[in-house]
Amino acid sequence: MCNKIKVIVNDLKKTQGKEVTFKNIAVSADTNEEIKKAKLQGHGIIAKDKEGKIVQILSGHSYDAKAVKAIVTKLLEEE
Repeated sequence: MCNKIKVIVNDLKKTQGKEVTFKNIAVSADTNEEIKKAKLQGHGIIAKDKEGKIVQILSGHSYDAKAVKAIVTKLLEEE
């Protein structure tokens, strides 16, 4: 994770009293099928629900803390 996202993620690890899990996967890991399917290059976010279904994909650095928080909120609402 780049430093920009690390700060956001660390602030969101416990949201609304619930534990949120984040994983960092290098995009250069060509063996990762999820990254290939999401067509991520460089940076991005793949947000999945607790069943593993992809809920949202954000590519590049086009997102900020507000966008990441919106994804986490959306995931928590679906529980």
